Amino acid sequence: MKNFLLLLLLSTLCFPCCNKSDDLSTSNAMLTGIDERKCASPYCGGWFLEMDGETLRFLEAPTDTNIDFNSELEFPIPVEVEWTEYDNWWGDVEGLIKVEKIYMKD
Repeated sequence: MKNFLLLLLLSTLCFPCCNKSDDLSTSNAMLTGIDERKCASPYCGGWFLEMDGETLRFLEAPTDTNIDFNSELEFPIPVEVEWTEYDNWWGDVEGLIKVEKIYMKD
């Protein structure tokens, strides 16, 4: 019985850590600019997206992209984006999302 309870406890701790791919949302959006604010918190920096009438922001450029985020970009850029909401303490930051993939539309 003790082994069963230990196994149950461990499994409940591990399952919330899993990242399911079906949690991703795919949306058409406009990459509208760079957040030029400079500060030492996650509330500053990144890029702005206009999606479904909302302005959202992401902090890190994903590796799965055809956009060179290190070059001079001319905004706005129509994009297709796969994204998810943060499930950690950054999830409380309004309008902050995690972009998994982003592609410039032709």
